Amino acid sequence: MTSGFQPNTISLHQTLTPVSLDRMNQVIDLDRYPIHEPNSEEYRSLATECISELEDDGCWSLKGFIRPGALPDIAAMCAERFPTIHHSKVMHSLYGGDPDPAKWPAGHPRLHLIRRTGGFICADLIPEESDLWKIYLWEHMDRFLEEVFGHSPLHRYADPIACMAVNVMAPGQEFPWHFDSNEFTVTLMLQPSDSGGAFEYIPFIRTPEDERYDAVAAALAGDRTGLKSLHLDAGDMQLFKGRYTLHRVTAVEGKTTRMVAAPSYSTMAGMVGPLHRMLKSYGRAHPIHYENAGLSPDAHSQ
Repeated sequence: MTSGFQPNTISLHQTLTPVSLDRMNQVIDLDRYPIHEPNSEEYRSLATECISELEDDGCWSLKGFIRPGALPDIAAMCAERFPTIHHSKVMHSLYGGDPDPAKWPAGHPRLHLIRRTGGFICADLIPEESDLWKIYLWEHMDRFLEEVFGHSPLHRYADPIACMAVNVMAPGQEFPWHFDSNEFTVTLMLQPSDSGGAFEYIPFIRTPEDERYDAVAAALAGDRTGLKSLHLDAGDMQLFKGRYTLHRVTAVEGKTTRMVAAPSYSTMAGMVGPLHRMLKSYGRAHPIHYENAGLSPDAHSQ
């Protein structure tokens, strides 16, 4: 399963304070994004912009967040681990989980199934010295995300396999229209595809008070009202609120594999992926998934 790669021994409770600021500045463009200086005018301006865009649009990208010089080593590390990937075709409701036909009439959006294709480089196979871990475990990253998403404290995902997996989509693979089960996501574009692989979204098509099933059904039928598309280059960090925003990644085209790292956070401590999803999407599970089976918020039928 791991093709000779040994699982790392990263503790998700640690930080990387011993890493020098100079080294972090070689990885993250801190000149443009001074997330380590929360009292500076530049930081306040950045945070204010992110908060405003997320409130208005549910999506924002920090262009060139990872410096170009750090990207080749990350991409090469990922490419070496392609043999470990469990490529899957996962069927589930666009709302997450398995729909219950007894609860909804035929043709209802709640019964709409999507087929996600692609695979993951598991977090426990990413070496400890990788710059991806430096980004994920850096305490200033936590603090910045807490502020812009408006949740404090944030907890790193306690899942040793999925906490910072790299999503890999080969030509022909896609992630159709869906909602996220979590409030927000953070992604780092490591390598875009030649074409296709576009991130499309319809901001806040539903709300906590109104599911707006008619609008969701119309979008599934091809209505492009309110649709937006975000172009991501290598090194861009995307901040996204996907629980109430319908979104998808279109089919990857060309010869280049699309690679996106997903450093994952939760408002609840100790969160891990549901066992069934781990086995389907990642091809394996950790003992912690069996211990927590059924406890994840998206583990039940909808």
